[in-house]
Amino acid sequence: MSRPTEPQKKEELLERCLAAAIEIGVLDSSINAIAKRIGTSGRMLIYHFGSKQELERQIISLLETRLRERLWSFQSVSLEGANCLTERLLEMWKHLTSPEMYGLLKLTMELNQRAMQGELEAQRFLEQESQKWIDSLFNLTNDQTAALCLFYLFQGAILDFLTTGNAQRGQETIEAFTATLQ
Repeated sequence: MSRPTEPQKKEELLERCLAAAIEIGVLDSSINAIAKRIGTSGRMLIYHFGSKQELERQIISLLETRLRERLWSFQSVSLEGANCLTERLLEMWKHLTSPEMYGLLKLTMELNQRAMQGELEAQRFLEQESQKWIDSLFNLTNDQTAALCLFYLFQGAILDFLTTGNAQRGQETIEAFTATLQ
C-alpha cells in the first residue's frame, strides 16, 4: 500500500516544475530531465503526480494562474480616448516583451503548437486564455471588432518578437493600429 502524497511537497515540486518550464520555454522534456532540472528524482515526480501527462496537466493549470496574475491586471482599467488606449496597450506590450515574460511567452507558443497537433488540454487552455484576452481588450475599447483586431495583432506581434527578438515592430504596429481608431 502506498503512502499518501504530501500536498505541500507536491505544490512545491509543481512550482519548481513550472519555473523550470518557463526558464527553458518548453514542457516537452522527459520526466527524468524535468526532475534533474529541479533537483529531485523522476521517481519522486511520478510518486506525487502519477505520470508525466498528469504533471504537464497540472503545470498548465498553474500556468493559467500565473498568466492571470501577470497579465490580466489591466482588464479593470477604464480608458477614455485613443491616446490613453495607445498608452495602455504600449504599456502592456512593454510588459509582454520584458525579459521576465520571455520564457512564459515561449511556453504558451509551445502550447499553440501542441494545440495544432490536437492536444485537447492545450486547446482548452488556449481557448480560455484567448477569450480572456478578447474580453479584456473589449473592456478597454468597448468595441468587439477592435478587440478582435487587437487580439490578433498581439498574437502576431508576440510570435514575431519570439522569433526575431524585435519588440519595436510590435510597438509600431500597436501605434499604427490605434491611430486608425481616432
